Amino acid sequence: MKRVSQVKISDVISFILLYAISLAPIYIFLFSNGYYNYYNYNIPFFSGTEMSWLFYPSVYVPEVGLQVNIGIYYLFLLFFTNIIHIYNVITIAKFFLFITFSIIYFSIYIIITKFMNILHITRYRNIIRGVSILFFFLNPEYLEILGYDFYNFIFGIIAFSYVIIKIIDISVNNYNPKKMDYIKAGLSLGFAGMMDPRIFVLGLYIISSMVIILVITNRRSAIKSFKYGVLGLFSSLPIVAYIYYLFAYPSIITTHSISKAISVPSYRPDTYSYIATWSGNSHLFNVFTFANFGWSSIVFSPPSILFYPRSEWWYLPYFGSPALILLPHGIITYIWLGSLYIFIIIALIGLFDKSKKLPALLLFVPLFIILSISAGTNVPIKQFVYMFEIDPSHIPIIGGIFGTTFAIPFVAAEIAPILASLLTVIGINYILTRLHKPSYRSIAITVVVVLAVFASWQYFNGTLYPSQVTGSFPGNSISLQGYYAPLYPPPQWVHVMNILSTSNAGVAYAGEIGFSEKWAHYQFISHTPFLMPGYATISPPPVKYVNQTPVAYDISGTKYLFIDNTSYTPLSNSFIYSYLNYSGLKVIYAKGDVYLLEQPNASVFRYAEEALSINTTNENIAFEVEDLLYPLLNYTPAIISPQGGIKVLVNPTQVTSSYMAFFNESTNVSISPGKYIILNGTTTEKYLSGIIHVNPNTLIIPSNINLSKLISYPLNFSFNQLTASFTVNVKPGYIIETSLPLPNGGVIANGGKILGQNVFGQTVFSSNSNTVTLSIKLGFFTNVLMTAVDIFFYLMFAYFIIYKGLKSSGITRVLLSAIRNSGFKSSK
Repeated sequence: MKRVSQVKISDVISFILLYAISLAPIYIFLFSNGYYNYYNYNIPFFSGTEMSWLFYPSVYVPEVGLQVNIGIYYLFLLFFTNIIHIYNVITIAKFFLFITFSIIYFSIYIIITKFMNILHITRYRNIIRGVSILFFFLNPEYLEILGYDFYNFIFGIIAFSYVIIKIIDISVNNYNPKKMDYIKAGLSLGFAGMMDPRIFVLGLYIISSMVIILVITNRRSAIKSFKYGVLGLFSSLPIVAYIYYLFAYPSIITTHSISKAISVPSYRPDTYSYIATWSGNSHLFNVFTFANFGWSSIVFSPPSILFYPRSEWWYLPYFGSPALILLPHGIITYIWLGSLYIFIIIALIGLFDKSKKLPALLLFVPLFIILSISAGTNVPIKQFVYMFEIDPSHIPIIGGIFGTTFAIPFVAAEIAPILASLLTVIGINYILTRLHKPSYRSIAITVVVVLAVFASWQYFNGTLYPSQVTGSFPGNSISLQGYYAPLYPPPQWVHVMNILSTSNAGVAYAGEIGFSEKWAHYQFISHTPFLMPGYATISPPPVKYVNQTPVAYDISGTKYLFIDNTSYTPLSNSFIYSYLNYSGLKVIYAKGDVYLLEQPNASVFRYAEEALSINTTNENIAFEVEDLLYPLLNYTPAIISPQGGIKVLVNPTQVTSSYMAFFNESTNVSISPGKYIILNGTTTEKYLSGIIHVNPNTLIIPSNINLSKLISYPLNFSFNQLTASFTVNVKPGYIIETSLPLPNGGVIANGGKILGQNVFGQTVFSSNSNTVTLSIKLGFFTNVLMTAVDIFFYLMFAYFIIYKGLKSSGITRVLLSAIRNSGFKSSK
C-alpha cells in the first residue's frame, strides 16, 4: 500500500488561515441578512421563480451583441434556479460569492506552489507562499477588481500566469515542453482571453518581452520559449476565433460597421490626445502603488479617515481626483502613503537575488511595461504610447477588437497583481535566505506583513470601506458603507420591485440616472433593471408636457413609471405631484416615497391593420407628424413604417386624394379636388381644390382614409431564451411593431416579413399567418456555442484545477490532514 506523505500541522494552519483571509472582503455579507449590491448589472433583488427570467444563461444582449465576461455568473445562477430550485436571491448570492472567492484562493495557492517548485524553493515554504498569496489579496489592484465585480478578470490573469511560470520553467530548468504543454498553454491563453480579451492582448506583450529578455540572456531557452509561445498561441486560435466571433457578432447580423457594433460605448484609443484624457491620475505615485484607476471602485484612504465625520471628507486633501485617494491630515496618513510602496519594493528586492536573477527579470520587466502602459501619456517617451496603445488599434481585422477591449490605458494595471505576487515569492525568499538569525527573519516578515495589511486595511473591513465613488452622493460622492455591506431596502421598495420582476413590460425610472438610495449606502441602480432577459430597459421619448406621458409610454412600450424618492438627490415635490395627478397614468402603488404608475395600454408588441409611411430622413419632422396624428388616433401610436399603402409627404408642392401632406413652414401648395381633414390645432373637414396657403405644422388628410385601421392595439407574446426568439399570435395581414431594442437588419420573421424600423428605431413587420416568430439571426447557434464553450471550460477546470491542480499542489493532502486532525475521521 502506498504511503501518503505526512503534512505538517503548520501547513494545515497556514492553509486555513489564508483561506479565511481570502474571504475577508465578504464576511459581513456572508454572516448577515439583507441584499447584496452587484456593481455591473444591478439586477433588482427579487425572490421567486422570476429569477429564472432575470438571470439568463447565455448573456445574449441583442442590441449590443454578446457580453463574453459574465457567462459563468449567469450559468451559476441558472443552475441554482432551474436545477436545484433555490430562488432566494440572498442565498444564491452567498453561494456565488463563497464559491467564487474559494476558487480564487485555491487557484492562486496552486499557482504559487507550482512556481516555488519550479524555483526549487524548499525552505520557509509556508512563509513564502503565505506572504505571496497575501500580497495578491492585499494588492490595491485586486481591491479594484473586486469592487467592480470583475471576477472573470481575476480568473483570467491566474489562468494566464500558468503560461508565465511555464516559460520560466523552460528558462530555469531547461524544461522541454511536450504536446500537452502546448495544449495547456492554448487553453490558458484562450480562457484568459475569454474572461477578458484585454488579458490576451496584454499577455502577448508580456510573452514577447520575456522572449526578448531570453534572447539577450539565454538564447537556447529563448528558442524553446518562443516555440512554446507560438505553438501555445496557435493552440488558442480556436478560442480566439470564438471570442472574436462574439465581438463581431452584431456586425455579422446587421448592417452596422464593426467599429460601431463591437461594444457600446466603443472606447477606442486611436489618438494620443484621447489617451491623455484618461491619464490624469496616472502619475508615478499612483502607478507604483497600484492605485491608478480613473474611475475608482475603491476610495483609498488611511484608517485615520474613520476619525473624521463624513461631512468633512469633502474638505480633506486628496491625490489624483477628488475621490481617488483621500489624505486626512496627520502622521498616520504619511505612514500609510509609505506603506503603499511595500508591494513594489518586495518585487524590486527579488532582482538582488543573483541565483534567481533571470526569473526575477522575466517577471519584473513585463510588470514595469504593464505599469508604464497603465500610465498612459505620463511616460517620458511619447512613442511608447503609440507603440503599445495607439498603433495596434489600427491593425487590420484584430485592430477593432484591440481598440475596444484595451479601451482605457489604466485598465492594464489589473494584470499586475499576479506578476507582483510571483515576484513576491523571489523577494521574500531572498530576504529569508539573507537573514541568518531566526529573530531577524521573524522581524523582517512581521514588518512586511504589517505594512501590507496597513496599506490595504480596507480589505479586512468586510465592506471595502469607505467604498466606491458614486457620483450621486453629497460631498465628494463617497458612499456611506462599503461594497459588500448588506442592504436593507424598505418593504415598499421591495414590493414594487417584485411587481416589476413579474412583468415583461418596459419600465421607466424617474430621477437621476444612477441615483443612490439612502438605505443602500451606494449608487444602487446605475443600470435600470432589464425589460426582458437580455434587453435594456426601454426609455420613452421625451415629452414637453406631463399630459403627453401616456402617448410617449404607449409608443415606447413602457408600461410602468417607478418614482423612487428615497434617493440622496430627491425629486421635487412639484414633479411628483404633477405625475401623480396630471400625467394620465394610473397610480397603482404609493407608499413611503415610492410610487408605481401604470399605462395599461402600453405593450412591447402592438398591431394594426394598416401602417403609415414617411419618405423623409428628418426625424424631427417625423416626430412632429406623430404628434399631430395622436389626437386623430385616440392617443394611440400610428405605426410609421418604411413601407405602406399610404404616404405622408413632407413639404410637397401638390397634394392628391391618395396622400397625406405635412407642412413645417408656411407655403402655397396645389390641392387636387377632394374632401380633406385639416389638422392645425383643431380638426376641420373641408372640400379643397386649387392652390391654397397653409400654416406651419399643418396636417392634411384625405377623408377617404380609414383612420381606425391605423390605430394599434397591445399584443401578447412569449420569449424563448435559447432560440433568442419571440412568438406572437395574430391574424394574417396585420402590421406589427415592437419597442424591443432589436438589432436593425439582424432579425428574421417566420410567418411574417420584416418591413424595417420606424422613426423611433422600433422593428416593424407584417404577419402572413396566425403565428409570427421573431428570432435573432444566428441567435440559436450563438447561444448553443456559448453554452458549449462554457461547459467545456467547466470540465477543463474540474480536471486541471480540482483534480490535477489540488493534488499536485498538495492541497488535497492538506485538506485530508485537516480532516484527520479535526477528529472527523475514525482512528482505525
